[in-house]
Amino acid sequence: MVHLEAGEECAAHLVKEISTCYLQLSQLSSLSPSPQINDLFQKLVQLCCYTRDELITEKASVLMHPRIVDITTPLRCLCSDGEFELERYWAEKVLQKESQGEAIATLLNFTYYDNYTDLIRMEMNALASSVTKPRLRKFAVIGSGPLPLTSICLSRLLSEQGGAFVHNIDRDPWAISKSAQLCARLGYTLEQMHFQCADVHNQRLDLYGSDVVYLAGLVGITEDDKQDAISRIARQMSPGALLILRSAHSLRGLLYPVSFRT
Repeated sequence: MVHLEAGEECAAHLVKEISTCYLQLSQLSSLSPSPQINDLFQKLVQLCCYTRDELITEKASVLMHPRIVDITTPLRCLCSDGEFELERYWAEKVLQKESQGEAIATLLNFTYYDNYTDLIRMEMNALASSVTKPRLRKFAVIGSGPLPLTSICLSRLLSEQGGAFVHNIDRDPWAISKSAQLCARLGYTLEQMHFQCADVHNQRLDLYGSDVVYLAGLVGITEDDKQDAISRIARQMSPGALLILRSAHSLRGLLYPVSFRT
């Protein structure tokens, strides 16, 4: 009984704190990086990523609470907008550097650069242990954004294995234009990086020939949108190509759309 009461108290606290973060973020006129914005998003991530009893996080206590249900989609939209603004800020910061060396050094200081590197390495190791194809060389990244870190980390990681070609796809024209400029400043050529402005939900994507297709976590804000994107992508992929989905679970589903629910 004591454990149950403690769980209910913890769930109520989570509902209150997450709702407060959402309210504060939604009232701001801009989500561009600032001490206030950074603190709010950091607090939100800590609330959603801290390990808690499965009974609390997966049952009705938090995720199915009426207040949380009401804000789930708009909260994901805020997280998507906030991530876009963070990438915009750093893309412009890198592009301000005149030399390739300075641009690379600035990029390496990006807050989550090491996280991306570790994630890509883990994904490539998983593929290496399960794929019989000698070498994966052609990749497509859907939802690459203005700071295409997945593409850049893939290219850097595979540079010692003969290199990789990455096709970057985003629905935002500004993001595609800025990311193309950024990659050129970093020294990438058209034989290494290519860019396409297209919306996965209603436009043809240039996926044929790609060995691996990445679908970014924030493509498709709702579960229905995500499933629609997956279906459309699968129909355009080459036979035998692999689709990597970045998804979320538990309370992290408030930050990123969930690809599959079990």
